[in-house]
Amino acid sequence: MSVFEPQNNLEALMQAAARDPGAAPAFYQALLKTEIYILVPEAPVAPGETRALQPQETINVATVDFQGLRWHPAFTSKSRISEYVKEPESCLGAVAEDLFAMLPGSNFWLNPSSECQKPLPASEIEMITGGKIFAAVGAKPSQQRRPPRSS
Repeated sequence: MSVFEPQNNLEALMQAAARDPGAAPAFYQALLKTEIYILVPEAPVAPGETRALQPQETINVATVDFQGLRWHPAFTSKSRISEYVKEPESCLGAVAEDLFAMLPGSNFWLNPSSECQKPLPASEIEMITGGKIFAAVGAKPSQQRRPPRSS
């Protein structure tokens, strides 16, 4: 396996948080606002093409079983996808906070099989989106997220 070279700010923050728990709040804040990618093997889109999801469109999101749980492989950059899958596969890019809202109660695994990976169980995602993780990891009040918007 090669040495992990961050390709964007999110990856640099993820790598920093892996080394220093004090860097975790910045990683979580960036994660919520950054586009990540999930595999959607049955989505009707040609390789290399993009399209928007339609309202109420149903998609089949890839999962893997690990340690008795189902996980959605998720990627912090398009090149991380090609490290994971060997054949072209359709993917969906979305801001992580929106993706988490689209798939409530789901476990995500950022960059599986990469040197810099991060499992995000549903319980942790709930703490991130609800802002509770920032108190748990000792973020300063100015770094804490606002409560989620009510619908």
